[in-house]
Amino acid sequence: FFLFLSWTQTGAMSSRGKSYLSSGTGVNLASLREFIRRDLLDLVNSPSAKALVLDPSLTGVLGLVAEYSALKERGVEKMYPLDSSSLPKDCPPAVIYLLRPKPALVSLIAAQIKSGKQQEYHVYFVPRKTVVCERALQSEGVYGSITTISEYALNLVPLDSDLMSMEQPLCYKECALWGDRTSLYYAANALMQLQIIFGIIPRIVGKGDLAKQVADIMLRLRAEHHEQPLVTPEIDSLVIIDRSVDLVTPMCRQVTYEGLIDESFRIENNFINLPEEVKAGVPGSPSKCELNSGDKLYSEIRDMHISKVGQLLNRRARNLSAEYDERHSASTVAQLKQFTSKLQRMKDEEASLRLHTEITRIINMTMIKSEHFRANLECEQSLVSGDADPDKSHDYIEDCICRKEPLGDVLRLLCLQSLINNGLKPKVYDFYRRELLQTYGHEHMLTLDNLEKAGLFKLQESKSHYPLLCKQLNLTVEEDPDVPVDISYTYSGYAPLSVRLIQQLARPAADGQAMEEILKLIPGAKFDIEQELPAGLKPREDEEQGRARQPVTLVFFIGGCTFAEVSALRFLSQHIEGRDYVVATSKIITGSGLLETLREDFAHRPDALDVL
Repeated sequence: FFLFLSWTQTGAMSSRGKSYLSSGTGVNLASLREFIRRDLLDLVNSPSAKALVLDPSLTGVLGLVAEYSALKERGVEKMYPLDSSSLPKDCPPAVIYLLRPKPALVSLIAAQIKSGKQQEYHVYFVPRKTVVCERALQSEGVYGSITTISEYALNLVPLDSDLMSMEQPLCYKECALWGDRTSLYYAANALMQLQIIFGIIPRIVGKGDLAKQVADIMLRLRAEHHEQPLVTPEIDSLVIIDRSVDLVTPMCRQVTYEGLIDESFRIENNFINLPEEVKAGVPGSPSKCELNSGDKLYSEIRDMHISKVGQLLNRRARNLSAEYDERHSASTVAQLKQFTSKLQRMKDEEASLRLHTEITRIINMTMIKSEHFRANLECEQSLVSGDADPDKSHDYIEDCICRKEPLGDVLRLLCLQSLINNGLKPKVYDFYRRELLQTYGHEHMLTLDNLEKAGLFKLQESKSHYPLLCKQLNLTVEEDPDVPVDISYTYSGYAPLSVRLIQQLARPAADGQAMEEILKLIPGAKFDIEQELPAGLKPREDEEQGRARQPVTLVFFIGGCTFAEVSALRFLSQHIEGRDYVVATSKIITGSGLLETLREDFAHRPDALDVL
């Protein structure tokens, strides 16, 4: 019931349609949604009644792909979450399972099949079936009872007109800790899928060892794919960025409106669960709220510095009040009809205005105006400036530990200090480690070990190149957030290193020679590959229908990116560069979210993540 409710809520809230996917950039991501939607509907399309049993982690993702009503038209009568319980007695005779390729989930399927009396079982792994899972089905003794064992290639899900996600939250952990490169193969498959829809991408550049591996796998897959897509390229270049190339940025605090919503409430699949404080301030508001550019007001404020959002909302409230007052001056039938025609739009705008005013109030009250947030932000700014006194930051972090501030906040600052200095001196490293374990408990020892393996909290091995990078790439810029002229407004004076790299890599090869020495200071391979187009195809013309066409660059983050980085790329598109950016990522992340995936303790308590 709750799975059905979750999906129908998503469908109802998305009833305004997915038209926002086709606006904004030179690439129509509605085509991608239609591609994966058609595959899903074909998968469930049969005349017999059936039940759909879903891996809970896929519920929100699939809600972005297809509406429940479309599934119901194709015979899906029931929907259940995949868990340890048996299938209900009233379950239809045919059952379709959709799940991530995890052996633990396969065991749940096997238990349901052994205890069930259904006639047909179909198992589809997302985005790919694996030999391990097939063998698990065999060892459980249910392989022969399953009619279909296949895969549903849900590689990328469009979140907005310029944003896609693989929804693989463990990508960085799998690569950095476990040495598992499966997510890289998924990323390469996602790029192949995009090229089938939007044409071969003529130029591929990138930075980082994992990024290079993705490019190599993609080129191999293309060589093995005998039928080349005969589609005029809509994307001019691809920039692949390995998250390990820039771990500094996610450890910093985002100060854009959308970034702070994600830091505060966690945006999942374009939705947030509204806290009770917001619902109390907006009577009648649903428990879930959809956030995308289909809401015109949100589209306008999402990339703004938080200090500017309140001013715009106040201005819009005054304008809306003036529009409502027009009814008093309407004296003719024509004037009344004109006012009535605007009424629904005004009501929608009023609802959106109330919601975002309340969210902004809560963020300001709980974060921006809190002494803890401001002190943390000041410490971050001191660290990222590149030439700050390290003792000052050290003293503040030590005070945070002594006050037993939330562990997630302390770890972010520790990791930031370690990353900027290319590690910590042995005396400082041992001090932090000892104080953390004594204050927060020795069960966090495994977490600290994981952070060290992932390169986030480690001993200093050589001199840091960060001060030189900070100077050469102009990473710190003082400016007025009310009138931003640089992407540094997204992090309160710090320009994301990843976006500065993208700026350099996206330029034509001949223009980037001066930056080669700087790029060598950043770990990981740098590559620049030209792809040959299928015979008879040419790159898109610089003009379309008599208008100048901006080049389109797809940016793919391996290991996740933040909303503030997306905002920075949008700012480049709109104000600085004559280029449209489209972003794909393994997952939208925050610093706390990234650290949470690396969190581990001896006790494995279910409440172990509360401090994050």
